[in-house]
Amino acid sequence: MFRDRMENEAQLRNSRLILALDEPDFKKAFTVLKKSAKYLLAVKLHPEMPAIWGKKPAAIVAKFHQLVPFVILDAKLADIGSSNAFKSEYHFQQGYDAIICHGFPGKESVQAVQTVAQSPALAVSGPRGVFLLAAMTSPGHLFSEVTAQKLAQMAQELNVDGIVAPGNQYDLLAKIHSFAPQIPILSPGIGTQGGDAKLAAQSGTKCAIVGRSILNAEKPGLEARRMCQAINEVLTL
Repeated sequence: MFRDRMENEAQLRNSRLILALDEPDFKKAFTVLKKSAKYLLAVKLHPEMPAIWGKKPAAIVAKFHQLVPFVILDAKLADIGSSNAFKSEYHFQQGYDAIICHGFPGKESVQAVQTVAQSPALAVSGPRGVFLLAAMTSPGHLFSEVTAQKLAQMAQELNVDGIVAPGNQYDLLAKIHSFAPQIPILSPGIGTQGGDAKLAAQSGTKCAIVGRSILNAEKPGLEARRMCQAINEVLTL
């Protein structure tokens, strides 16, 4: 499975840090990536970023793969199964290693992405991953505890490669982890949004997704190293 591949790389690189590269200035984005790459497990991108940078998605993914093992697409797919299938097929063909999707449309919609991720045509370049969003970091989000619980249970039943859950809401994070203990959690919200890497890891986070704290740091490489070390102090690599 993809999550086994990701776990192996995490141990080899001694890192569980994912950089959310939400920076419209490509020169700055790539400079930050180069300075912090040795401390990163992956980069997370929104689908719009290559277009904003004036680049082709496949070219961007290939360029980033020279620096980090994985490029994760934060697509948040939330459509019916057939639509999720052709969207995810397009994105995977650009070289993305994993896709984040919603569970609100139901199991069939998530399974459609999983089916594409496991297709023989893509398997030649290694397994692809599917991450299920269980809650968000934004204030006032509508992911109630009950909803997050149902999504975590869905993730467990479908055996997805990971769950995305907020690293700045420790009680909710711990509950999500309790309902899907076998599925690794990737957590945004750490750093600028108030989440602490150590507390998030203690609550169930397996990988920290960090953006602005590194992007806006005077020395992004040093900040990436600090974040990497913080989560490593809690997790056994």
